[in-house]
Amino acid sequence: MLSVSDAPLFTVFTPTYNRAHTLHRVYDSLSAQTLRDFEWLVVDDDSTDDTSGLIAQWIKAADFPIRYFRQAHSGKHFAHNLAVREARGKMFTPLDSDDACPPNTLKRMMHWWNTIPPDQRESFCGVTGISNDQYGNLVGRGFPSQPLDATMRELRYVHHVWGEKGICWLTDILRGYPFPEVARGEYLPEGIVWLDVAKRFKTRAVNEVFRIYYMDDAETGASISKRASLKSHALGRWYFYIWFLNNDLGYFFNSPIPFIKAAILLPALSWISNRSSRAVLSSLQSWSARALVCMALPFSSMLYAAHKIRRR
Repeated sequence: MLSVSDAPLFTVFTPTYNRAHTLHRVYDSLSAQTLRDFEWLVVDDDSTDDTSGLIAQWIKAADFPIRYFRQAHSGKHFAHNLAVREARGKMFTPLDSDDACPPNTLKRMMHWWNTIPPDQRESFCGVTGISNDQYGNLVGRGFPSQPLDATMRELRYVHHVWGEKGICWLTDILRGYPFPEVARGEYLPEGIVWLDVAKRFKTRAVNEVFRIYYMDDAETGASISKRASLKSHALGRWYFYIWFLNNDLGYFFNSPIPFIKAAILLPALSWISNRSSRAVLSSLQSWSARALVCMALPFSSMLYAAHKIRRR
């Protein structure tokens, strides 16, 4: 057991699946960090390429600790739960296996965390920054002010912030919000945890680049979070949209489009996953969520029909 004094300040978590050709971006980024008090925790989702050999080389060469775990192919959300259980750092920041980060990312994350008054920190879960693509273009939409103290729900529904972000969390808080271990081997959207944390905790959001998101690898098929088609990871998305309508529908009038999209997609995803419309309605907890899905059924049917035609 590590003592408090021996524990690193940060755990940088990278889930990976057949990404030996892009993992060097993460390794090179961490090698260049100006803040050196961190560990790199890699969870391999049973890759069939030379990921394990590559990590073994870096473990010998790196001047920072690298911890490597391998799991049976289960999905990014299972990898996340394993990483949070094993993390030794006070702060936990995910960095995907095809991404990178600027050299001062960890230092600036800690800077912004320290600007939160100590007597207010118990209401914060961490710090959030923006992402650029590899060409320096903003991915998504930035924050309307800096720093902006808000929950993830407020950022999404009230301030209409969207797109990829770079985030660090307090590890102890994340331990209280594990991903549901359903839809093994599929993609389960991160919002099922991030928006749940937002019921109690704020983040300090800043318009500083904490992540470099490589657009050319976003849909290559090698990622364990791939979302390429209606059929792709249908069951994982089904679980997310059920959770989403059960938990966040109170923000409908602030931001109706995500909820309308969920209501249209849910029945189609159910049919693809060999579930009935009745299974959707019985899983929804409020009459308003059920009514929204029922109103969307004609559009769900058209979407499903178009999917079947494309499959043929």
